[in-house]
Amino acid sequence: MTDITTICLQTAFEMLLFGVLGLGLEVIFTSVFEIRKEEKRHLRGYSSLWYLPLYMLTPLFLIVTSSLVFSRHIVIRGLIYMTVIFVIEYAGMFLLRKLLGSSPSEASYLACKWNIHGLIRLDYAPAMFLMGLIFEFVYRQVH
Repeated sequence: MTDITTICLQTAFEMLLFGVLGLGLEVIFTSVFEIRKEEKRHLRGYSSLWYLPLYMLTPLFLIVTSSLVFSRHIVIRGLIYMTVIFVIEYAGMFLLRKLLGSSPSEASYLACKWNIHGLIRLDYAPAMFLMGLIFEFVYRQVH
């Protein structure tokens, strides 16, 4: 295989890996975060396949920014990742609202006082911080 083919296949694999990882982390997060609402404590998590393309952007972001971000303190990296995740989530949910009439999580987000336009929830900031660092860790392992 040529170098460009190898790079394309590697990038496609990483995009799929991060798409699945992101959806999985979201299901874990929602099952734990929502446990207080569940009487039987079944730990049912949820996500939407509409979010898959958003998570698939992760390795592209890390490829472009790793030389600038990886050398920073872990707290700074986490804050950068959290901010980028919120910006991408806001834009993605806005686009889904335009395409579908609402984003998949909009109703539950609007019920929270920490929402911004029903598109993101600021009370999820610690989870986004941690998710960014988990994504970085996985990215470093495959590179």
